[in-house]
Amino acid sequence: MPPIEDQYPPARALWIPEIGFLLHVKADRLNELEDALQTREICSQGIPEISVALRRKWMLCFVSTDGRSLSHVARSVVYYAAESGRDKLDIWNLTSLKAPVRISAIKRKLEGAQIWRARRALDAGGTISAKAFEQMMDALKRVDSSAHKIASGLISRKQPPPATGPINARMNWAYQRDAAMTALEIAGIPKERLKAAAQLNGANLTDTTSIFDDDRSMRAMEDVLILRDLEKGDRDWNYVKSQQYPARTFENGDTKLTIVLANKMDLEKQLGVDLIYVNETLGAVVFVQYKMFEGEDGKDGYRPDAQLDKEIARMDRAAAELAKVDVDETCDGYRFCPDPFFLKFCTRLLEHDEKGHVPGAYVTLDYWKRLALDPRTRGEKGGKILYPETLGRRYLTPSTFTHLVSRGWVGTSALQARILIPFIKDAMKGKKGIVLAVESKVPTDPDDVEARRRTRMPPKPRYPGKRAKIIQL
Repeated sequence: MPPIEDQYPPARALWIPEIGFLLHVKADRLNELEDALQTREICSQGIPEISVALRRKWMLCFVSTDGRSLSHVARSVVYYAAESGRDKLDIWNLTSLKAPVRISAIKRKLEGAQIWRARRALDAGGTISAKAFEQMMDALKRVDSSAHKIASGLISRKQPPPATGPINARMNWAYQRDAAMTALEIAGIPKERLKAAAQLNGANLTDTTSIFDDDRSMRAMEDVLILRDLEKGDRDWNYVKSQQYPARTFENGDTKLTIVLANKMDLEKQLGVDLIYVNETLGAVVFVQYKMFEGEDGKDGYRPDAQLDKEIARMDRAAAELAKVDVDETCDGYRFCPDPFFLKFCTRLLEHDEKGHVPGAYVTLDYWKRLALDPRTRGEKGGKILYPETLGRRYLTPSTFTHLVSRGWVGTSALQARILIPFIKDAMKGKKGIVLAVESKVPTDPDDVEARRRTRMPPKPRYPGKRAKIIQL
């Protein structure tokens, strides 16, 4: 299992479970859940329907595969129904105990009034009431102190220190970092290559603070060849090449990813987006606009405003231009949907402290327009409001989104990508921190004889007999 800090719980830093939960699953199903957490932030398990009053309550979940002992502990919560007559238990930070703990031993050590409730919960499984949960934790401590320490380690009672610095500057930093992390994951480049704090606090922050400001490997725009590669010989790019925009190039094998933090370009005035990802290999361009849910864990929702209307209008204008391009009927030009614009709704943008991207939900612009007209987004006073649970299961997780983009299943067609260059050229000005990430293959030096030999004679596989995993970028 990945360490706790590498997983992305959609919970506040202050995490105190109100009740407990005993989950009985088969050993092979537990292995599936562990495998799922290797690539996703959260895994889910269908359970019998619980009381509506217990939904959205944090639960410390104990896992048993044999019905006689506890082997794992995790954070969990129930938000939605899974299917008819069942609920969906969301699980994260799944951690194994050093040694299984016998349930019968815990039952013998129970103390206090109404311990029959705790015993019944341990026998039947499912939710454990607040009082029974407290008794169970005390008994677990007397039975196995190491197991109690692991379980208690998932409980966070310490309030994080208040963030400092202008709110707009901190949001700008968070958008930049998440967009850069997303681009790295799409390109298959280890996220550890980017040395940038998840959150930046300080009184001297400005709206143009860049995540590359303290990076010694930052390169000026005139050193980045990617824009010249987009349209060679175009004199309109000359003024762009002379600007000192923060940029960083990452290389991994034959993949080259150039990330430009366009602090001095207001691309949003042209496209209404925060992230532009260009997959040159497949000719697919994807646009992402970030939106943040308000309140702890997004409980106050997101209210569409006039700013979103302006951003959508800009995206619509760009889409109208793209619609003028001939249909790409090639195999490489095939896309699941013709909409290259996405909205990412984040629940904890300014509280995120993990190494990877910010948890969130991706939806296409076309789907958002439908959802905005649906009664489920109507607030109590008639206004529009979106809660995390409003999306249900109709959204793309960050892992799913990065896979679709990296394989060219979403985004513009190759023919449409050509029409985007004028938009980018016209938008190379402004002060908003927008990330432009352009991916390309590292060109081979024609004078490098050794490189040509490596091209003809690939290296021996690391695992002979095992088919190598191929990722099309």
